[in-house]
Amino acid sequence: MEISFDHSFAGLFILLSVLFAAGISYLLYFRNPENTSLSRFQKLFLVSLRFISLFLVFLFLLSPLIERTKKIKQLPILAVAFDNSQSVHAYNSSFNQFQQSLKDRFAKDYQLEFWSFGEKTESKEKFDGTDRRSNYGQLIKTLKNNYINKNIGALILFGDGIYNQGQNPGNLASSLKFPVYTLGVGDTTRRTDALIRNVKTNKVAFLKNKFPVEIELKFSKLKNQIAYIDIENNQQQVYSSTVPIVSDDDFKLEFINLEAKNPGLQHYKIKIRTFDGEVNLKNNEYEFVIQILENKQRILILSDGPHPDLGAVRNSISELQNYEVKLVTGNPSPDSISAYSLIILNQLPSVKNSASSLLSQIKASRVPVLFLIGPNSLLDQLNSLDVGLKISDSKNTEEVQALFETNFSLFVLSDETKKTLTIAPPLVAPFGSTELSPLLQNLAKQNIRNIPTSKTLMAFGSEKGRKFGFIVGEGLWRWRLNDYQSNGNHEAFDEFIQKTIQYLALKQNEDNFNVYYPALFQETDQIELTAELYNDSYELINEPDVTIRIKNDSLREFSYQFDRTNDFYRLNAGNMEPGDYTFEAETQLGNQHFTEKGNFSIVKNDIEIQNTSADFGVLYQLSQQTGGQFYPFENYGTLLDAISQNNQIAVKQHQQTIQTEWINLKMLFFMLIVLLGIEWFFRKYWGIY
Repeated sequence: MEISFDHSFAGLFILLSVLFAAGISYLLYFRNPENTSLSRFQKLFLVSLRFISLFLVFLFLLSPLIERTKKIKQLPILAVAFDNSQSVHAYNSSFNQFQQSLKDRFAKDYQLEFWSFGEKTESKEKFDGTDRRSNYGQLIKTLKNNYINKNIGALILFGDGIYNQGQNPGNLASSLKFPVYTLGVGDTTRRTDALIRNVKTNKVAFLKNKFPVEIELKFSKLKNQIAYIDIENNQQQVYSSTVPIVSDDDFKLEFINLEAKNPGLQHYKIKIRTFDGEVNLKNNEYEFVIQILENKQRILILSDGPHPDLGAVRNSISELQNYEVKLVTGNPSPDSISAYSLIILNQLPSVKNSASSLLSQIKASRVPVLFLIGPNSLLDQLNSLDVGLKISDSKNTEEVQALFETNFSLFVLSDETKKTLTIAPPLVAPFGSTELSPLLQNLAKQNIRNIPTSKTLMAFGSEKGRKFGFIVGEGLWRWRLNDYQSNGNHEAFDEFIQKTIQYLALKQNEDNFNVYYPALFQETDQIELTAELYNDSYELINEPDVTIRIKNDSLREFSYQFDRTNDFYRLNAGNMEPGDYTFEAETQLGNQHFTEKGNFSIVKNDIEIQNTSADFGVLYQLSQQTGGQFYPFENYGTLLDAISQNNQIAVKQHQQTIQTEWINLKMLFFMLIVLLGIEWFFRKYWGIY
């Protein structure tokens, strides 16, 4: 323990404190004529008491600090994570047995912390095996963040190695700073099985147009057989095909275009016809729902003059059944643009045409805009519009190719289309850096002479309540021509333009009151909806209450009130049973009453039963990458021995220095009071008043 002072002249102050305390005490008892009746011993005793009391008071005024060093022992943490999904439910008693063995052996020497993972990762000790998904990736991320700067010795992972949500855990294991000991349960026997692993498709399509469906298929022990794939819409077959199976562990990716024949919320079911010897038949089917819109979409293309890019874009849009295109070149522009679902501006504003009145008209509306930006674009004026993308002004140009982003989520392009456009002839883009709003997403960035850059080539999203799209480059007609030369058709280019147009032209509710929600929920999803309320100045507000009534297909009604979050509304209605639902949301703004209606579907999610064969390879890989070991469950005693013998898992000690001001020490105050109390007592006892 050390005493220090927060003063550069502390020694001088202490000397003065001694002198003042001694002087005052001496004068009080040796120079005061009232104390002549006291003996010399009595005076010295009282002087000592007064001197110590005054000296303590002076020291309090100097605010001295006491430094103490404390040794802290930190037991190693032994994290135990168990897969709480349905595929491991049968091993409930096995885990309880293992858990008790852990506590009996390690409770005194280790800090045991239990984690459950499945649909979510949480600190939990009870195993129930009810989760419908397994997310190993989220578990690794959670533990990595939770045990930063902590003495974690090891992780014991109890599971079957089957993950059906999140990232591949093997890609994340290298980030862990502690060994992972894995304990495998489940049946690894590979059985005859045909399953639909996943299906990707659009959430919305237009009547009489085609929409893509991407199906992931997996076949086990079915080599040299033929799989029959059927798709039904409202219990009527709309598609059928065959898939050859070439190995006993075969994976297929089927890309299908279906025609949207009926409007509204349409249910589709994909089926694989069963094979002899299949035990698990539930994973042979997959359901999805898509919203089919029948509204006619009007597209307005404006340009300062004729350009081959306009013809390429218009030809692709003309293939869509529900779209009508109007092309205007030169200065004249329509008096009203509110009748259009999308405006395409080809290099407007331009050097020769600032299009000020047109841009003012567009800015005052809520119509989505697609900007085709090229060498003739007037970048200063474009940047001043504040529409989500800014490009540094330059008179120079450069040739750029597309480098597609993997995390773009607004619409889906097929891998074939991305490959075709990646190697297409370069576009001519303005030379300069780009700045993209965080509310927008890059579909592709610029690849300049095979050097990837961070500059935007194509971007889409919503900014200030309106959709925007940007294609930074002139020469789209070359892409369309190259597609035909390479593939004998325009399918790749048409898909790119049509998906772009469909996303931008999809009409969002332009009323003051809007409710946003997906058309399809999985059975395991939380039913979440958001709402926005605008005043007449199109400013977001959330003062009035928003209520909603949700009805299922049995006409059972559920009533809720939205929560306020920042400047919008949010509702989490929790989990609901599979089926079709309709809703009506209401709010009151002044004298105006707003309602919003819609519908959505909830489909069954049996993802945990799609694959019931344990994958010990995943568990083995996790252990090998982190310096741990893998054991089947029956050898869990050997796992416990391995942890006990791991010298890296040890108690850590560190010292902690604690500084405390004297004024915070209660003991010194009690000492001061006791000294003054003793002095007062003897003064009275010896007759000094």
